[in-house]
Amino acid sequence: MIKDRVKVYKRFVGYLAPYRREWLVILALSVAGGFLSLGAPFLTRWVVDVSLLKKDFKSFLIYAFIGGGLYVLGEILNWSRYWLERTIRLRVNFDLNRKIFQHLQSLSYSWFQRTSAGEHIFTVNYDIETVTEFITSSLPQLLSVVPRSVCIIAIVFYFNWKMALCALLLAPFLFLPGYLYSRIMEKLSQQIVGSSEKVLVCLQEIFSHMQLIKVWGAEKKSARGFLHALIANIRVSVRYLKPEIASGVTAQIFAKCIMGLIGLFGGYLAIKGDMTLGTLAAIMVYLTQLIGLQSQIASFWQANLAGIISCKRVADILDTAPLIKDGPDARSLDIGKGDIRFKGIGFGYVPGEFVVKNLSFSIRPGEHVALAGPSGKGKTTLLSLMVRLYDLWEGDITFDGCSIRSLSIRCLKDQIGVAMQEHFLWDDTIHNNITYRVPWATVKEVEDIGRVAGLDDLARALPLGYQTMIGENACRISEGQKQKIAIARALFKKPRILILDEAMSAMDSQSEEMVLKNIRERYKSMTVIIVSHRFSTLKGCDRALYLAGKDTLIEGNMGELLRGDPGFRRLFAGQLEKE
Repeated sequence: MIKDRVKVYKRFVGYLAPYRREWLVILALSVAGGFLSLGAPFLTRWVVDVSLLKKDFKSFLIYAFIGGGLYVLGEILNWSRYWLERTIRLRVNFDLNRKIFQHLQSLSYSWFQRTSAGEHIFTVNYDIETVTEFITSSLPQLLSVVPRSVCIIAIVFYFNWKMALCALLLAPFLFLPGYLYSRIMEKLSQQIVGSSEKVLVCLQEIFSHMQLIKVWGAEKKSARGFLHALIANIRVSVRYLKPEIASGVTAQIFAKCIMGLIGLFGGYLAIKGDMTLGTLAAIMVYLTQLIGLQSQIASFWQANLAGIISCKRVADILDTAPLIKDGPDARSLDIGKGDIRFKGIGFGYVPGEFVVKNLSFSIRPGEHVALAGPSGKGKTTLLSLMVRLYDLWEGDITFDGCSIRSLSIRCLKDQIGVAMQEHFLWDDTIHNNITYRVPWATVKEVEDIGRVAGLDDLARALPLGYQTMIGENACRISEGQKQKIAIARALFKKPRILILDEAMSAMDSQSEEMVLKNIRERYKSMTVIIVSHRFSTLKGCDRALYLAGKDTLIEGNMGELLRGDPGFRRLFAGQLEKE
């Protein structure tokens, strides 16, 4: 247990290494401030033995001014040290945020499917802040407490070895309350972190599904869900509060008792004449400081529970390796033709359970292909495999004869444009949503692509045109307009291959036909794959791929499949009757 804590602590303290010069300054300020605090008891001794007992007012004033000067200087040193510590804390926090965010971005899409957005937000907000506080406050605390404690013991030994020995024998009892309650508090700390995370996850889900809540009038239901999570968190916090208070009260009682016993022993020695009253006063001040330092160590032991828990949580994420990454020989390739071949591919989301298996087919360069089939048969899965959101279990996919595993992930993402039914637009302008990957684009280029995607009418109807803010999740425009923006974004990077996965389901037939016509006329050599359950969307395609089952794919043009395959005909039967 302790070895694991030390290992985790060493790992994260390494983030302080770039700021070692600043830490040397902090250490110097801590040492200087510590020595200044050690001078106060000496003054106490002189004030009692020289000024008060001898009734020397002049020396009393001198010592008072010296003490005041030491106090002011000590405050300057302490606040200078605090400023440096806070500055380093902010920089370390930035380093940790950058590190964890970059690593999160590198993880595979499947990892994000297994976890919630609220968990990641909690990690970035709470865990990283806790880790930063832990590593930036614990190190200077230990660096200042240990040497000061040694110096105080040495000075007390110099004054009176009997008093020092008494203090050393009684000091370990200060750590007893913290030790007794630490295991209980550690378990409860883990529960608090987990329940706090659930509260944030609940809030995130409620805010992201607010439209559903309003449509269904489920405000009370969502409020109850949030209150249940909040009450669970409060209950755990109350359970933690009990041992925390018990530990604190016990520690205070032990500290007072120890000081009382030392004071009694010191009074006995002073009455016997083994030391002066001033020496006794100085020793008591020193021992008060020492017990305060020991209490800091004891409280640090309890405070580091949350720090260690957060360190482990952050370490777990950093130790998670991306499932999908470039191989050692990965290269960038200009997909000049857009020839795509699926060779005996197999894949599933649950080990041993295939969604698609032993499928082979090809898509010719510049071809517009319809990918059709009943829901849940694996159409979107095939497209996800093309952009390597997942890795194949079996077989291979080639682009212009080059295996997908030998291409860099960046190369694929740059040359394949994707527009989906879920558009995932940002709370930004139409212009910035379209130019998401190409922020340096000109207004003319945006307008040109906007015309292809049928955005002209929308731009003219808005006072600010393409500079209009569309709100969170594009709540200020219609679903069809959202899909047009998503298609324009996919087209803007001039992809060699375009995937439209139910990307026009919210458009009217006229808009849909116009967009497809514009794409075909403007990008004659672009390979286009269209997934849709609407016959009107697919009827203009050069060829259709009908995914009838996980291992069955039937090819042909739309007319051939309608005449020759009953399953394909049933898929569009209702729509064909209306036509």
